[in-house]
Amino acid sequence: MVTPVSRTAFVTGAARGIGLATVQRLLADGYGVVLGDVSAKGLAALDDFAAETGDRLIRATVDVTDSAQVQAAIDQAVERWGRLDVLVNNAGRNRIGDSYDTTPENWDWILDTNLKAVFFCSQAAVRQMRAQGGGAIVNIASTSASGMDGNPAYSASKAGVIGLTYTMAREVGPDGIRVNAVAPGATLSEWVQKNTPPERLQAMAEAAPLRRYAEPADIAAVIAFLASDDARHLTGQILSASGGAWMP
Repeated sequence: MVTPVSRTAFVTGAARGIGLATVQRLLADGYGVVLGDVSAKGLAALDDFAAETGDRLIRATVDVTDSAQVQAAIDQAVERWGRLDVLVNNAGRNRIGDSYDTTPENWDWILDTNLKAVFFCSQAAVRQMRAQGGGAIVNIASTSASGMDGNPAYSASKAGVIGLTYTMAREVGPDGIRVNAVAPGATLSEWVQKNTPPERLQAMAEAAPLRRYAEPADIAAVIAFLASDDARHLTGQILSASGGAWMP
């Protein structure tokens, strides 16, 4: 017998960082969750976590640039729980580079995951959501969309996510589907801690009015709000979860 759940969600790029924190928050809120990630090693590292959650968690190997893998993950949610209520487009990539040395290969590598895949994951999700009567998509943008602390490819990809959020919100709203985005600022994910010098992290924290950087759980809380019925009258919105560093 499948454990009853309040709602269901598919979170991409969810084996660590903001994605994993979002999965943890949604599970705490009573969701059934498909935890998708491209890393088989990252998924395997969650054996103990998965055992604690029982059948309310599905781990799925998902390369978001592969439409068949994306559809298979959505199908798993529908097969187990009968519906997909929420998609969180969290999967993302970045590489250090600037306007002088970014290569076409690195540009495509970043944009394919950070923007192209966000659209096609959303397209697959809204087809299911329209058939069942509604749903919610939460995209992960970034303060880098404004040109803050981002290389050209990453900033462009996140600015594209914001434009995509606006367009899809208008198109799918009549079908009861909400599309919003969260724009994190400096957040202590594993990638950031590994690739950002401590003095730069400190400077980023001090640049925000709240004088702190976010923990992944801080961003997960905003995502959970946008996914919930408390945000039922919000669509096409970009919430800057940056401690006030970016006030769009």
